[in-house]
Order: sequence, then C-alpha cells, then structure tokens
Amino acid sequence: MIAAVVAARRLRDRGAVSPEAIAARVSGEAAELLDQKIEIARWYPVHAFCELVDLDWDVSGARDPAYLEQQGALSAGRMFESRRYQQLDYAERAGKVESRDRLIRQARLISTITGTFYDFLDVRVALSEGGLGIVYGNATAFEEPLEHTTVGFMNQINERQGSKRRWSATRVQPDEVRFRMPLPERLAD
Repeated sequence: MIAAVVAARRLRDRGAVSPEAIAARVSGEAAELLDQKIEIARWYPVHAFCELVDLDWDVSGARDPAYLEQQGALSAGRMFESRRYQQLDYAERAGKVESRDRLIRQARLISTITGTFYDFLDVRVALSEGGLGIVYGNATAFEEPLEHTTVGFMNQINERQGSKRRWSATRVQPDEVRFRMPLPERLAD
C-alpha cells in the first residue's frame, strides 16, 4: 500500500495527474489515502489499493504489464532487504530443490506470504502440465494490476534463488487466477 500511495502522490504532486482527475478515476476512499500516513501493520481495502496501482499503471506505465512486473520485483526486493518476512528469508537460503515433492513443499511455504498481504485468497500449490502452479481462489477482488505485480514479485523470488525461470498469470475464472512456472528439466516427468 505504501508504494501505491507514494506513486499516486508523486503523480499528483508533479502535476502528471490533477487532483480532479484523481477524484474522477478513483473512489473517495482511495483518494483520501493520498493525504494519510500509511501504517505498515494496518489493513487497507484491497479495492482502494487496486485503484491506486491501476492509476500508476495507466499514467506511468502506459498499461504495459512489464511496468507492473518491475514494480512487483522492486517491492519484493524491498521486502527481502527489510528482513521482516520469514518466508523470504527461507526462500533466499533454500536454494535449488532436487525433487518434485521438495519443490511443492518449498512453494507452499514461500507462498504463505500471500496470506500476509491478501487474507481473502485461497492459495493452492500443485504440479500441472509440466509446470508448478499456484492458484489464487476467491480472487474476484484481486484485480488485473495485482496479477502483474505478483508475477514480478514471484520472479524476483526466483532471481534471489538463482533461478532464471519466469512466472506467468492467467485469470481462468472471475474468482480464480493461476500462476504457472515451467519446471526445470531435472524435475520434468
């Protein structure tokens, strides 16, 4: 939330988007956040967060998914450096896995960070179609901009682990998003 609010404030303060245009594009709840101190430990409405991320994506990123993926990677980098999240500390020291079972266990543990940020999601991890899959159920409020930032976040985790594998996201139903990463050859069937 902090990064989304800071990005929107910068757009407003630099004149890239007028306060009137912000008021027309986002809800009053999201607009009010621009003038509030954002507290790390506090919960904020996900729709307001999505609106602010979408505003930045539109104005700064020209709706290019790569822009949001980069923002997600930067966010993950800040979280790694903060050393606040055990899942990320584990991910960094875990290294390469040598079995499919170990890959699933590791992915399940690391993906528990998702519940830290989005407590409404039902997260499932499984192998499917030659890849590792992470499914976000109950994801109606998890809007498109968050799909792209999450891909960037997950790709940053891979980079920290020394992997060149990349994630992709697909919304398969209004309330379900599937993330997929191809398996390394050593773990393929």
